[in-house]
Amino acid sequence: MKILIFGGAGFVGRNLTKELLANGYQVSVVSRNRQKTLNSLGDNVQVIEWDNISPLSSMYELHDIDVVINLAGESIGNRRWSYSIKQEILTSRIRTTSAIVAAINNRTMQPKVLINASAVGYYGPRQDDKITELEKAGQDFLAGVCRAWEKEANKVQNNFTRVVTLRIGVVLGNEGALKRMVMPFKFFIGGPLGTGNQWLSWIHIKDLTSMIRFVIEHQEVIGPVNATAPTPVRMRDFSKVLGEVLKRPSWLPVPERLLKIALGQMAEMLLYGQRAIPEKILGAGFEFRFFELRSALEYALGNQKGV
Repeated sequence: MKILIFGGAGFVGRNLTKELLANGYQVSVVSRNRQKTLNSLGDNVQVIEWDNISPLSSMYELHDIDVVINLAGESIGNRRWSYSIKQEILTSRIRTTSAIVAAINNRTMQPKVLINASAVGYYGPRQDDKITELEKAGQDFLAGVCRAWEKEANKVQNNFTRVVTLRIGVVLGNEGALKRMVMPFKFFIGGPLGTGNQWLSWIHIKDLTSMIRFVIEHQEVIGPVNATAPTPVRMRDFSKVLGEVLKRPSWLPVPERLLKIALGQMAEMLLYGQRAIPEKILGAGFEFRFFELRSALEYALGNQKGV
């Protein structure tokens, strides 16, 4: 089976490529920098260069692609959210997704499934509510981005391609968000953000990549899927367990006001969370390897204990 991945050079994409290759799939990755991506992914992956502007029909013969996975989009956590950054966060997602949907609708490619990334931010701040895939979208900036992103993916207009939108939580692994969370603990100044009462929906990178493969292989999975572990935790509990795994104290909370001064509106994604439950994927029979936070953190940070 042939897989085409957009955004395959990032943290999730690289781990997903490894998972798919290990299970006998043929993987092609679309990238703006072919050589850099080849250096990152190795020779077992075909890298297709694309400028993110030209129609996909112009770059490569895509009729034999079975699965399209779209992970592409500007990072939401690298820079303070100015107006221009917020526009790029949105347009980078819509632009790529729109090109993919156009290629499917004009039969440049006819995959059996389009798996499009989204995020639990779709739901907006929800306090203590347990959130399944049936819940409506929130009204803040990130919810608007996710809503528009999913709407674009769902413009696929044929009965041949099922569309799955993965509402991904905080991904735990040796890169990404966790790498930043660990840094204060190394200097003995770790602690919860804000009140610590907000919920954090997380998933280990190995469960996320296994879940994507599960979605490929199970045709009954369709529509939105909460890509989170079944056991979300409050921020204060996350910080406590992280400190214990790293053998560092978790005693210094970061005040909400300070976060807002330092990060501006971007602080919202850290201060207000979602208690997302992966009801649909559990109902389909997916089994999580990392069900509890401690084991997930120990596996992700095993070589950093006591550092």
